[in-house]
Amino acid sequence: MAQQNRNAYTVTYNRNANVYHNGSAAPKMKPAPQRRPNLELVQKTRQTAAQVRQQTAADTRRAIKVMLIAVAILAFMAVAIYSRVQLDEINREIKKVEQKIELAESDSIRINNELNSIVSINNVEDYAVNELGMVKVQDYQVVYVDLSAEDYVAKANGKDTGLSSVINKK
Repeated sequence: MAQQNRNAYTVTYNRNANVYHNGSAAPKMKPAPQRRPNLELVQKTRQTAAQVRQQTAADTRRAIKVMLIAVAILAFMAVAIYSRVQLDEINREIKKVEQKIELAESDSIRINNELNSIVSINNVEDYAVNELGMVKVQDYQVVYVDLSAEDYVAKANGKDTGLSSVINKK
């Protein structure tokens, strides 16, 4: 059955599908009645004492297995967390030691630079000349000693220089 109303919408009703349709609007469905399942009355069979003990033992074994698995999982998680904490602590210690090493290296470089500036040949020469009043050795002031010849004792003006007594005692 179709009708035209003043707003130009068509309304149709289909009894078989329980669907109402109002023009351009989406069809509205009636909720289907809920059916209850047919319940059957089943009589429970009685178990013997041996069957009850077997069932209880099987249930206990299952419960123990589940608890052991749960304990194993918890232990694994605890070990994993503990090892992660230890790893983090070790990493922190490593970073502290690396920072100390970097600081020591920078101090070493600074001290070596200071030492090089203090011990440089120019500074030593300047200190020797200006502070100590020393002069550079000239070539004519250098005397070379030849030690390849045989050992002997020299006497000056007929007197022993004192070295012969040291040499003779050997």
